[in-house]
Amino acid sequence: MFPIVFNADENYIKYTSTLITSIIKNTNSQKSFKELCKDLAQDRESQAKMSAEKLHFIDYESLNENEQKEGYVFVILSDFVSTQTHDKLAELQRELSLIYPCSIEVKIVDEKEFEGFPKSGAAHSNFLPYYRLIAPQFLQEYSKCLYLDSDMLCLCDIRELFTLDLSDKILACVSDKGSKRRKLKYKEQNAICTHFYDESFFYSGFLLINTKKYIDCELFTKAQSLARRVVYIKTADQDLLNFFVKKQSQLKLAFAYCFETSAFCYCICKDEDKTRLNYTRAEFLESAKNPKILHFGYKPWKLLESFSDFKGVNVCSYWWDMASQTPIFKQELLEIQKSIAESSKNTIALGFNALEAFKTCNFFKMHSLLKNEDIKYTNANEKSMHENSGLCILLAEVIEFARRRHKGLLNVFFKIAKILRHYKKYAKH
Repeated sequence: MFPIVFNADENYIKYTSTLITSIIKNTNSQKSFKELCKDLAQDRESQAKMSAEKLHFIDYESLNENEQKEGYVFVILSDFVSTQTHDKLAELQRELSLIYPCSIEVKIVDEKEFEGFPKSGAAHSNFLPYYRLIAPQFLQEYSKCLYLDSDMLCLCDIRELFTLDLSDKILACVSDKGSKRRKLKYKEQNAICTHFYDESFFYSGFLLINTKKYIDCELFTKAQSLARRVVYIKTADQDLLNFFVKKQSQLKLAFAYCFETSAFCYCICKDEDKTRLNYTRAEFLESAKNPKILHFGYKPWKLLESFSDFKGVNVCSYWWDMASQTPIFKQELLEIQKSIAESSKNTIALGFNALEAFKTCNFFKMHSLLKNEDIKYTNANEKSMHENSGLCILLAEVIEFARRRHKGLLNVFFKIAKILRHYKKYAKH
């Protein structure tokens, strides 16, 4: 069986259910795992597309009976799940098992293990993102487990990841989209030490974990000790994992396995700037043509429209299409879709107005945007806004950030200028 772990609180479980549904719907039930192992081991072209490194594949016959068995074991790590939601998940399991075998389990985590951990990044309001650090503890009977963030959508038969032989690697991972000047500061005796991350910095939202090696290395215990001595950290669990899992212990997979959707708008690759995405432009384009797992940094349940892929399809439509096929949670999700229609359009309108103000150097208009004056969507520039929705989303974020932090006019103009310069140079046109 194939164990896949998520972090989700009560509110996020409905989004996790869409990801789970996408995994089931994209699993080829007509092909056994044994056949998949054989096919991938013999297909050199597929191997090359999966990773920049040489891959090794498992010997199916060496797996134990439990690991040879078809079916997913979905484990949701949470701080609390109501009886009502437990019942919904049980119904979801029954519905999805009619397509492909699966079980859905909830594990309630004792947050005392994370006392003293810093509140940062995704962990700014709770310790939930740190839960992935203990994910392997719940799945020790399996040689590997897969951790996925809930704001993802699967577009491939994800069993292919379980055909990989991790050998002496602690985990297989995907490079972070940009680790420029990333660092961590911590106390060591009476001194403050600074650790600088290199180009091997990986994203913690996708982790194929060598369960035994991860546990034997006592990674959580080490992370726990470091976390309680941290004085500066940016991305919570991601910084902790990258501190201990060095390049030689990573199997670097293609960006396609954790394709951050804003990269469809523009992305700076390592052959253009070595501090950015640790893939060449050629490797990035290969992943962009055929992404396997989409990661929505800009949540589709907050936006109906964002970035368009290489086929010209707005990526939010993929997520909402799957949401409409998600058993049990479908109606709840579609109600959210209706409720955000106006705010989603207004966000794009805000970015579009910022773009127009910048192009015409209209400081008065930009000032009014920063003063939080209502910008309502109109049909006047509908075509232009739709064609540039991804760029408009990025610019709207600049304005909204400036409002929250009370940034000045010049600061905003320089940030917009930088985004437009990168967009012009690195965007797909």
